[in-house]
Amino acid sequence: MERMGLEPGTEIGGYTVVAPLGSGGMGTVYRAVDGGGDAVALKMLHPHIGSDAVARDRLRREVHALQKLRHPGVAAILDAEADSTEAFLVTELVPGDNLEEHVRERGPLDAEELLDLAEGLRDALVAVHGAGVVHRDLKPSNVIVGDDGPVLIDFGIAQAADDSRLTAEGMVLGTPGYLAPELLDGDEPDTSSDFWGWAAILAFAATGRDPFGTRPLEAVLARARSGDVDLAGLGPLTTAALRHALAPAAADRTSPDDVVAALTVVVAEGESIADETDTALLVADDLVGTTVLAAEPATVAVASRTVPPAIANDGHTRAFDPTDLAPVGADGEWEEDPEGVDWINDDLDASEEPEPEGSGYERPPARRRWGTLLAAALLLGSAGALYPGVTLIVFAVLVLIVRTAGSTVEAMHGRRERAGVRRSDRAVATATVPWHLLRSLVGLIPSLVVGASVVVILLGLSWWLIGDGRWVIGDSPSGQEPQGLTAAILVGTIVLLGAAVVWWGPLSLMTRIGARRVLAVVAPGRTGALVATVVLLAASAVFLAQIFSGSEITWAPLPTPVLP
Repeated sequence: MERMGLEPGTEIGGYTVVAPLGSGGMGTVYRAVDGGGDAVALKMLHPHIGSDAVARDRLRREVHALQKLRHPGVAAILDAEADSTEAFLVTELVPGDNLEEHVRERGPLDAEELLDLAEGLRDALVAVHGAGVVHRDLKPSNVIVGDDGPVLIDFGIAQAADDSRLTAEGMVLGTPGYLAPELLDGDEPDTSSDFWGWAAILAFAATGRDPFGTRPLEAVLARARSGDVDLAGLGPLTTAALRHALAPAAADRTSPDDVVAALTVVVAEGESIADETDTALLVADDLVGTTVLAAEPATVAVASRTVPPAIANDGHTRAFDPTDLAPVGADGEWEEDPEGVDWINDDLDASEEPEPEGSGYERPPARRRWGTLLAAALLLGSAGALYPGVTLIVFAVLVLIVRTAGSTVEAMHGRRERAGVRRSDRAVATATVPWHLLRSLVGLIPSLVVGASVVVILLGLSWWLIGDGRWVIGDSPSGQEPQGLTAAILVGTIVLLGAAVVWWGPLSLMTRIGARRVLAVVAPGRTGALVATVVLLAASAVFLAQIFSGSEITWAPLPTPVLP
């Protein structure tokens, strides 16, 4: 006789039960210890499963596939018994709270935690699918938040990808709100349906709420079928990535790699959140339970009757027949609905707001860095006072570099605004650098020409004033090269004015944007800006000390001028 509801101390197949951990659609999980005293998770199949030869054969197939899998994000299968009515499965006991408990106690995950969860679960699912198994019951309570990353547990209803379906005909086994829409219509589970559940888990982790609500059951199923996911309070890029990953049609879904790429951008560059939404912590009534759902048959009318409202996620396993799911009237009774839950779909479609144009991606702002800019100007003027030729050449090269960087990055943001974040974005940006270098060189010519013209005009004016005797350059005699403090200040000022024209001259906007983008990378945040400013001021102090100590001006590679 099958023993369910096992008491602590009960022995099963050489394992001693310590305490129950939870119950799912296929069995009850216990904390147990093996003969060596090591803690394990022991899952006893429910009596009607353990006595079913077909179900035991299914367990055998899954265990054989999963025992070959070794991945840090998947709980290892240690042992199994499928040849007895007391069928069970033994896996490693992963320490930590499950994701549902973690979010309920600590609130939604931040951007970095969400990225870690997405990457960890994606890699785990890729490994599971590589072993030929589809998990099929992905939900927050089946993910352990461990110290080394998320761990996928509970393969009690996993299905071999190349096996025929072994569940009861017409029945759908899974958790409402985390079960892909195509499975509700009787399709076979596959990697795409698993990754739909993966995206639903991410939506729960990011918001702290079940992505399609919790009750009533027919409304949860209708929202899932129509893609009406609750992502309120998230930024536009996160919202767009998860909404597209949860599209009702598998062909329309964003790939897991592109979702991870979008979340990576959010962590690196941040995103604005237009509407602040209070975080709703989960309560005991919101616990997700695995539910057996009947696939939707032909629509029929049912008589009204008084029954409690349907609850999608109450922590208990129960069977539902969609033909019995009708909307609840104001008096608490089920009303006749010859169209099943179609009225919910129609209502949701009618009230749904149009999707925003584009991908939903917002390019991060290129913030001005006035303090760093002024410190750089001081360095440019002081260096130009002593080494005008070298300083102008270095300045021109740096301008070309930052302009190319700005053009490349802005083009990447433009592509993301049109088509969303792609994993290939950085590779495409790198491949197009030569083109943007050419564009930057051509675009820089107008401001360089104007800047050079300003320098020539200023030099000509200065030479006229000196030749006319109205201006004396220190102790530098006529016919000699200009030297001394006055000459250095004059030369530094002319260099600085010429550079200013290049910086703010015609077609120079991309130069300034590129500088902001580069500074955001090499000197991020306020701390980076402060460090950059201090370094620039320190370098300026070195050149200023040389100027006031009487160091000579080095003109090379420019020709040495001679005073008239």
